[in-house]
Amino acid sequence: MTDTELARALERCEIPKEGFPHASHLRVAWVYLCEAPTVEDAVDRMASTLRRVTAAFGKAEKYSQPTTVFWMYQLAAVRALMPDADCETALRAYPRLLDRDLILPASVTSRTTRARRARRETGRARGR
Repeated sequence: MTDTELARALERCEIPKEGFPHASHLRVAWVYLCEAPTVEDAVDRMASTLRRVTAAFGKAEKYSQPTTVFWMYQLAAVRALMPDADCETALRAYPRLLDRDLILPASVTSRTTRARRARRETGRARGR
């Protein structure tokens, strides 16, 4: 599925079978940044789409405007440096963007990372 196809599917509240991980959010955000006349317009469009999707799946509380704005501006900065790049190329050049914990302070990130690692290890121990 192309990035644009993913964006259109999300707009229809169609989540791919593999889910909608952080990298997919970035792909849709990149499409919106490419299509919108301004960063603010892209932010508004991404916010609207994510609000609609989270509400449609009964998870409206998961939407965060500050988080959306943070990631949109991170990608907008990369796009300003690489205006002709596609999202895949941009993420290869700036792989740190794939770290969804980038937004968190280091102290929170290390606690979050330890907690996720512990959950994964617990799941493996149970045979999941």
